[in-house]
Amino acid sequence: MSGKTPTPSLKHLAKEADTLKKKLDKLQKECATVFNNPSASNRQDKLKRFYQDCVDMRNDMTDLNNRITKMTKADEPTKMSNFDSKKDDEVKRLTKMLDQVKEMEKKLEPDETEEDYYRKIKEELNSEEDGVDEDEEYEEEGEEEGEEEYTDEEGSYEEEDSEYEEEEVEEECEEEENGEDDSDIKVEPEYELLYDFVAQKKGDLEVKAGEIVILRSVRDDSWWVCENQNGETGLVPSNFLKPHVKYSDLMTEDDPQTPISPRTGKELWGSIKKALSETSATDVLHAFGAVPPGFRLPTSARLHSLNEKHTLLNYGAVKLSNSNLFYKDLFYNPATSKVRPRTARIQKVVTLLEAKNIPLPGEKVVVHSRLARLSLFDGSKFLSNIVTTLAHVTDKEGRNWRFLVKPTTLESSECFVRIAEPSNQIGILIELSVVFSKEGDPEKVSELSCGWAFKPMFEENGTLILNKEYDLMVNGGTPFEKDVEVDPSIARRTSSRFMSLLSRNKQPTLVIKTNAANNEQKERFDVLPSVVVGKVPYLHSMALYRHYLACVLLRDRDNLQSTEPVFEPFLAHFPQLLEMPDLTDLLLERWDLKLKSKSRTDRRDVEVLVNTLVSTFTEWIYPLMHAHLPTYKAGYPNSIKKRAELISAFKIKGEQKNTGLAAMLDPSIEYEPFDMKELSFSVNGPQCIAAV
Repeated sequence: MSGKTPTPSLKHLAKEADTLKKKLDKLQKECATVFNNPSASNRQDKLKRFYQDCVDMRNDMTDLNNRITKMTKADEPTKMSNFDSKKDDEVKRLTKMLDQVKEMEKKLEPDETEEDYYRKIKEELNSEEDGVDEDEEYEEEGEEEGEEEYTDEEGSYEEEDSEYEEEEVEEECEEEENGEDDSDIKVEPEYELLYDFVAQKKGDLEVKAGEIVILRSVRDDSWWVCENQNGETGLVPSNFLKPHVKYSDLMTEDDPQTPISPRTGKELWGSIKKALSETSATDVLHAFGAVPPGFRLPTSARLHSLNEKHTLLNYGAVKLSNSNLFYKDLFYNPATSKVRPRTARIQKVVTLLEAKNIPLPGEKVVVHSRLARLSLFDGSKFLSNIVTTLAHVTDKEGRNWRFLVKPTTLESSECFVRIAEPSNQIGILIELSVVFSKEGDPEKVSELSCGWAFKPMFEENGTLILNKEYDLMVNGGTPFEKDVEVDPSIARRTSSRFMSLLSRNKQPTLVIKTNAANNEQKERFDVLPSVVVGKVPYLHSMALYRHYLACVLLRDRDNLQSTEPVFEPFLAHFPQLLEMPDLTDLLLERWDLKLKSKSRTDRRDVEVLVNTLVSTFTEWIYPLMHAHLPTYKAGYPNSIKKRAELISAFKIKGEQKNTGLAAMLDPSIEYEPFDMKELSFSVNGPQCIAAV
């Protein structure tokens, strides 16, 4: 008895698509695991098998896609509402899956370049030491381990001799430096820029975030010689670079690990050379066992000190529109005589409470201070200015830190974050660090990162995080490294649930609290720049600064199109002042004393508040900003002590005459030569034009 084979329903075909989707997800994870482990056994064989699986899966998906495409409503054995719509959805889903498989297939195409390189190196080694004929063939790298042994008249020896290999490595490294490599393979190590770098002086290479550059040479001062795609060569800071990940598009959202790009032969030789010739400060400390393996040079501190991009000089400046004809983030409302408020999606008060179980740097290291640096971060780049908070220890061992709320602007752990149009990946990055010196040598002070914590601003469903306390796990390494332990001796992952609970209590953690702004704070938030991070004690003065900006630039100017500098020292120096908490404390202290002599009505008048703030700045702060003060470095004892002595002497002299200007006549305080530029505010300076 014969009959026509029944046509499968659309529901049945959809189940076949579900099965293929599960196979695809499993294959993606297996590929990512192998890519992350260059030393995996039979790696090349596995990649070739994955490639064949992709080919088979692509054929199955193509066949299923054709069957669904040709299917009509009349072919459906059971009644189904919205048949055409469901059919289109399945076709789109299969098309997307096919694109993913084809992309994987393209990346997994067999490439014998690396194997050929190793084969050629082995031939050179064997021909020089053994006298073996150059035409002799060797097994490929992906085959089973186990090396053949060769014999000569004196006896047998293994194919790889450690002593000879070390000499060959040095010779190969010298050939790379001199360009005397006989190989035809031209593979250069590529790096990706994490963020923009503006050339500061001759010899620097100006590059943009996301740009791919070729590493030409490594220097001991952490400035690397790189070449861009236009063939231009120059210096780039090493912490602005990360290895270019060739297979990042094979990673899935379920796999948080960062893939490691497979390296070719020359790159492997280069890494060996680098290990032999390059030694960093953290390498020395690790070698002596002075610091835990997860400690690094501080990323936030280096960014903050490198240039003005991640300071309030940039993010606190008023920004010009794309046409440069008006300001895009500052508007004056004549009806209210105030700055027009602009709401932002994120306006939060973030308070640092404590850090627990932070490992000690070691016995050979003297810790002078402990710091936390806060900024906005999206996982790949810093999106705001960076603010610093000082911490205090609460135990004799120094493993537990406590943050204070209101003593001084440096010690205040109450911060605010504001961003008008955030991405879903944005969050708060807090990097912990210690300022230290070597025992017996207190003059040489350095800073070391103890780890970092990250709190996303959005939940998985896209809503803002709740206002409550959060215990954040402190990670080791830099913010661009993943799955690095601060102290690997305390494993986070254990097989036993009980041991996991015990281990968690020993893990380094950071406790923070998020709050919504109150009505008074919200009114001040609404006049701030679109993106800014700061201390809550700054908030009132920053809002008044913005009001004064609007008055000078928009209300009182006769010609709004004029680009002539404005005679306003307060506008020119106030953002810079906020980067120096010791002078900011003095300003807020003297301003508060002046306001106490005002009536209650005057203390509510914005114009009176602004004029009092400006006069206090001119009298007490402006002279000190041009005195010979050491450069401010948060947590550095020598810098802080010398600055405190000069500020105290200036303050005492000024209080004797009841005016800070009297201290300018004190011969013990030296000042910088007068420069007319210090009195003028540029309405179209580089910070105004630079995009946030």
